[in-house]
Amino acid sequence: MKIHQNSITDRVGVQAVGEQFERAGYIFREQTVSDYGIDAQIEVVEGETVTGKLIALQIKTGSSWFKETTSQGYVFRGDNEHLKYWIEHSLPVLIILHDPETHLSYWQSIKTESVIPTGKGWKIIVPENQRINPGMDVDLKRLVNKLSAHKNYTISCIEDLSHGLAKRYSLRVILNNEYTQSGIIDLIKELTIEAINCEYHRSDITRHHWRNKAAHVVWLFIYPSAEDDANNNFICQTEWFSESIPSGAEPISMGGEEISDRIRVKWNYEYLTWARFNEDNTIDKEKFIRNVLSLTDNICSLLVSVESALVKYDKKEITFFEISNILSTDYDYIDKLYSDGTNLGLSPYECKSASQKFQDIIASAHNVYMFFGGCGAKNDRSEKNLVWNIRSQLNYFKESEKEFRFEMKEIQ
Repeated sequence: MKIHQNSITDRVGVQAVGEQFERAGYIFREQTVSDYGIDAQIEVVEGETVTGKLIALQIKTGSSWFKETTSQGYVFRGDNEHLKYWIEHSLPVLIILHDPETHLSYWQSIKTESVIPTGKGWKIIVPENQRINPGMDVDLKRLVNKLSAHKNYTISCIEDLSHGLAKRYSLRVILNNEYTQSGIIDLIKELTIEAINCEYHRSDITRHHWRNKAAHVVWLFIYPSAEDDANNNFICQTEWFSESIPSGAEPISMGGEEISDRIRVKWNYEYLTWARFNEDNTIDKEKFIRNVLSLTDNICSLLVSVESALVKYDKKEITFFEISNILSTDYDYIDKLYSDGTNLGLSPYECKSASQKFQDIIASAHNVYMFFGGCGAKNDRSEKNLVWNIRSQLNYFKESEKEFRFEMKEIQ
């Protein structure tokens, strides 16, 4: 049986790379099980202390890997299947190119920002100045030393939902660091106590009634990221009801498991499903801005004609029947614009406020026409009520458009 030359080359490369990492002060461990894209791991050492911080390696050996070059270094090309595996790997991944002729090895971190799509696949530049030697120590430690946020969580919203019988708060909480399930439970207990003693009041009435009194009800909604908060995709929701809550003021319980005295948590088992759905259906900023501005301009041109007709109606230059004809004629078009606006896809995170204002625009615009198309065309409302509705919705539209234009300036 003949020995396959590629196998010999690969083994030589793995051994050489391992020796180089060991000399540079790392612990090298070859992957001895089936190779699915990772050949070995290295462990970072701090002085004489092992850290448990690991980096995965994919090692490519041979002169063929050095044929395509740029002024910065060597071009490595790969397939999308391997890229997905490496990007989603639990460890940072390095691609290592080993030249058996010069005995030099070069490395590059596989990160989204360093990958260049090529259509069918992708490529990455492995810099000529990034060699396996002690000089790489700072760069590799940056890959494994995670930056911790100053605060572990952010309260994005506190709502005072109190009424005459009970003091009640609802909090939306964004996690700023990675949490284990037990860590989330500890945070829930901490935040619930904080909310019980909250002194935010939505009005002078609730302040006068509930000032310096403990809350009766606390709800928490926990979000792993700001994007999840914007898309209302919580990892869990909690409730706490005081023993002293007056009879008849108890909210309906959502259920869930009790994690502490009177604190219940309900985990959202659909979180990952919705997170993936939101990611897949979020449109880019360019598409969002282009589409909402185009739809808004078309809607504005329609409502200008409605407002002009109302002016003529007030001057008794046209009858209400003529206004009705204008609105009925344009109903199908405004209905299409409304449908297009509600089916744009999810807006990117930085456009969420503008997106909400845009939804207000298309809703109020559609409401101008609501009694003049489809089932609404058969309504028996009086002329006075219909004119009042048109004017009211036009005013809502104008207010929403001003707010929308302001939000658009903020993101453009």
